[in-house]
Amino acid sequence: MDVDGVVYLMLANDLIHKLHPGAITVAEDVSGMPTLCRRVDEGGIGFDYRLSMYIPDMWIKHLKEYKDEDWNMGHIAFSLTNRRYREKCVAYSESHDQAIVGDKTISMWLFD
Repeated sequence: MDVDGVVYLMLANDLIHKLHPGAITVAEDVSGMPTLCRRVDEGGIGFDYRLSMYIPDMWIKHLKEYKDEDWNMGHIAFSLTNRRYREKCVAYSESHDQAIVGDKTISMWLFD
């Protein structure tokens, strides 16, 4: 772990929230760090929300590999709600990562 980087994020989030109390910060994180969305005064890094990074990949996987009638609704519901207790997350369906790795966007999968 890059301690200096984490301390920088803590200071930046603390400063942002002190200068602009209504501001919202969102982390794009793949580490699964448990204190990412806890306030700095609670020992956290201070982000307000975490991106639910699995969700766009799940939608692409379903569009690529399954017919509509074979979608597992239990798996989808679990994927949309799987997070730490009281941690605020942003669920989104489209990710720039798909285009970066050479895949099609969700809209292009749907157009096909």
